Amino acid sequence: MSEVDKLWELQTVLSALNEREKQMAVKPEGFAAIDREYQSANDEMSRLQEQLDGLGRERRRVDGELSDQQETLRKYQGQLMQVKNQQQYAAAWKEIDATRKHVKDLEESVLRNMTEADGLQQQLDGRRGGHGELESRYNVAHDEWQHSLGDLKKEAEELRKRAEALEATLPPRLRNEFQRILKQRNGVAVARVDNNTCSACRTRIRPALAQQLKRGDLAFCEGCHRILYMERPSS
Repeated sequence: MSEVDKLWELQTVLSALNEREKQMAVKPEGFAAIDREYQSANDEMSRLQEQLDGLGRERRRVDGELSDQQETLRKYQGQLMQVKNQQQYAAAWKEIDATRKHVKDLEESVLRNMTEADGLQQQLDGRRGGHGELESRYNVAHDEWQHSLGDLKKEAEELRKRAEALEATLPPRLRNEFQRILKQRNGVAVARVDNNTCSACRTRIRPALAQQLKRGDLAFCEGCHRILYMERPSS
């Protein structure tokens, strides 16, 4: 078998493997419905947990600021006893009033945070309460789907091994070139020539290039730059 023949067979095997993998990725409607329900429930619980985590971070920040402001208030109240005149007394009370207002605002913020967090926690607990039954139904449906894929999985594994065996017989330079084109050309590195035309991009093959292909030489399409394969009569 020539290198071009090996490349064509490798392309055929990889195309078949890709088709099997696409088939395995398609979820039957019975499983798809419960999968949507399961993923939606998980997304909702994640959203609620993220909101709770955000409230927790904000609560810790406000608690820290509240502690600082309470300490500041105690300091100002202590300084009030040390003032020397009416002007200093008035300035101290102004600082105390401003700090007390800030403390009150922070305390109210803490209360709002706690109320919102309690509501979110109740929602999350409610979601989690029914999640076990949903998860059990999901697992059963998922296992049934995976079991139904047995033949496809077996075929895919056989094709994968065949592709690896074929690649191992190719020179490193040619193998690397094949993989490069495969990635660039949407999984098709080798295109068949039909009626002197590239089957991938419909570019007409020049007579000189066709002669190369008939000899089994490596040649590339002048349109899409894929490796070309032309079936030759059996000798």
